[in-house]
Amino acid sequence: MDAPDHDPRLAEPPQRPRFGPLRSSPPEQVLEGLSGAASDTGWVVERFGHDSGFPNGGIWTVTADRAGGSGPRSAWVKRTGAGYLGTSDVWRCQVAPEDPQWWGREAAFYDSDLATSGWGAGVRAARCYAIDDHDECRDLWLESVDVPADLPVCERAVRGLAHWQVAHIDTKHSWLSDDWIPTHVRRRGLDNERTLAHPAWPIAIERGLDPALRDLVAARVTDPIRIRHQLRDLPRVLTHYDFHQSNIGTVGEEVVIIDWAYVGWGPVGHDVGHLALDSVGPGTSPSEIWRALRSAYCDALTAAGWNGDLDVVRRSMVTSNVLRLGWTIDHVLSVVDQVPDDVFAAMAARLNFFADLH
Repeated sequence: MDAPDHDPRLAEPPQRPRFGPLRSSPPEQVLEGLSGAASDTGWVVERFGHDSGFPNGGIWTVTADRAGGSGPRSAWVKRTGAGYLGTSDVWRCQVAPEDPQWWGREAAFYDSDLATSGWGAGVRAARCYAIDDHDECRDLWLESVDVPADLPVCERAVRGLAHWQVAHIDTKHSWLSDDWIPTHVRRRGLDNERTLAHPAWPIAIERGLDPALRDLVAARVTDPIRIRHQLRDLPRVLTHYDFHQSNIGTVGEEVVIIDWAYVGWGPVGHDVGHLALDSVGPGTSPSEIWRALRSAYCDALTAAGWNGDLDVVRRSMVTSNVLRLGWTIDHVLSVVDQVPDDVFAAMAARLNFFADLH
């Protein structure tokens, strides 16, 4: 029998509002990372995003207010902690380290060898200048990254990811997440009968949604036990789990990957399939993007020394993402009368391709 989620309200400290005060001056390690900025430098602080139910205590851009010099002048601050778990039923962090969405996992990643070793040429994780514990929170001071990525940068990112996954195929870190996809789907609370009865189907089909998606919903697997069963024979590698264009960017000529809050074990190719489906926008071809990223990834796996069957990798890309991303049908139905034609056309193209994958 599938174990229930850890009750997030047990043994939790009081939850605090996002965007509380920052330190008046960054930690010494950050000053060193920002081209040796002095402690008396003035700083300009801007919020990144808005005050909502995100599973963190806020993200800021902190910029040294000084002229001249070379090298980075800005850093990102991401606040984490047991007092900043968020309010989303799906994305809320948890206090238990064994939970796939434990709040402390990203700091553990940046404090380990996984953040700095095994990458392919020109690709890496973001640099973490400091992990700063203070006032019952944990601030991650990270280099600022130019996001989101375009398709050529995404292709470079999946090549680097493949090298990193092969390099760490036998890593033993106990804090890595596991069972992320079954847990995530359970937290989505999907109900196939409810989705099939949604009143927006006629207008969605009229606007271009493939009617065959109703058959996909009827066959959609939502039981975590069945999901776990379908995934169990797929090769497992380290997986980012939030691999999309806004978590991939550049610093100078290097490709840099951010947001490692869910990193852990998952099906080979899952991140690449997720990125391919996320990258579909107006005027793009889902099948072409899928083939381009799949080819880049499989070629890089081989170059990195992967000795598994690439047909299994391709199947894993499909299977793991069909199981994970069934909720996107509900999302499109919920916004069908709120988005312009070009945006809906891209959403429909992505879902129609999703039906083909299924």
